[in-house]
Amino acid sequence: MTTFAWLGLIVVVAIAAFFLGSMITKKQLKHDDLEQQVQSAKHELEQYRQEVADHLASTKKLMTKMQDSYSQLLIHVEETDKALLNAKPAMPDEPFFSKETTEQLQASLQSRPERRREAKNDTLSAQPSDYAEGETGIFSGESSEVEQSKAS
Repeated sequence: MTTFAWLGLIVVVAIAAFFLGSMITKKQLKHDDLEQQVQSAKHELEQYRQEVADHLASTKKLMTKMQDSYSQLLIHVEETDKALLNAKPAMPDEPFFSKETTEQLQASLQSRPERRREAKNDTLSAQPSDYAEGETGIFSGESSEVEQSKAS
């Protein structure tokens, strides 16, 4: 073969090598880019998992604290209930009124039902205090005469 043929062959091989290298390089760059995206996604997933774990841990602490508070409240209510139910007055009950006043009140209460019965019988037979005998107001005969004089 001649030099010209060798030269053509070298040029063709160089062009083919150039395109083949660029394709391999592009694939390698895409592969590196995808690998970087995978690493980024894994990092984000791990970060999200850590945030969820932290959130669950703080929720657990709050729930434990709330449960302790509820238990303390329940114990307090039970103790207060026992104290109120079992509490006995230390001093004897003092009367509100003196002995003489109490006796007078009892005496007046005993005499009251009789007065009520008597007053009840009186009120049943008596007329109401606002009752007027005879014709009064617009039902009286005088008002009709007044109306007739006003009409004429």
